[in-house]
Amino acid sequence: IDLVILSTPMSEYPKFFSSLNKNLNHNSIITDVGSTKKNLISLKKKKLSKNLDWVMSHPISGSEVSGPKYGNTNLFKNKWCIIIKDKNVLKQKKVERFWKSLGSKIIIMNPDDHDKIFSVTSHLPHLIAYNLIKTAQDFQKKKNKNLIKFSAGGLRDFSRIAASNEIMWRDIFFENKTNMIEAINLFMKNLKDFKKNISKKENSNIIKKLINSKVVRKQIISQKQDISKPDFGRE
Repeated sequence: IDLVILSTPMSEYPKFFSSLNKNLNHNSIITDVGSTKKNLISLKKKKLSKNLDWVMSHPISGSEVSGPKYGNTNLFKNKWCIIIKDKNVLKQKKVERFWKSLGSKIIIMNPDDHDKIFSVTSHLPHLIAYNLIKTAQDFQKKKNKNLIKFSAGGLRDFSRIAASNEIMWRDIFFENKTNMIEAINLFMKNLKDFKKNISKKENSNIIKKLINSKVVRKQIISQKQDISKPDFGRE
């Protein structure tokens, strides 16, 4: 066996190590698609045979649906794939070539930077989406009003993110909890500030925040992380 890719929720990973240790040899390569990495470093040290190499990957692609029936031949095309720097340079290069063959763009990171960055760019947005949908559900129940029927673009687009696999995202939240809590605290601080701006009608402060958000949106488009007119699954 040349290559094994762990592609399940991270809580399932420990189940595979007995089989991996038994059936692979020193020429084999293990990689993964997990969204956190520091926890996997610890798991690797505890469970994986010293004769085997696990070069960690994180392709930045996918959607709210999962499973083989949602396969897409262009899933990784022009998308970033993060490779965690590995002491086995030769096998790291092989993993890089594999992801490049699927159309990915490669960047090398250490596990600490990876988990900190994606706690804000990926993990926190998903948590916000889940919480927003729960807020809509609670409001609907409390006020006895049918909100869902009148979902505007904002709620609709957040609902797509919140439809993601619950086991996978529970694992991500738990395994990156230190960075998640730091990101949540910063978000709550900014949310409290927005609340004050609105309560006191602080025009200049809130306008400044709203304009600054447009700047970030332009940066995302210019760096080809999105297109100027995405369909968000509407077509």
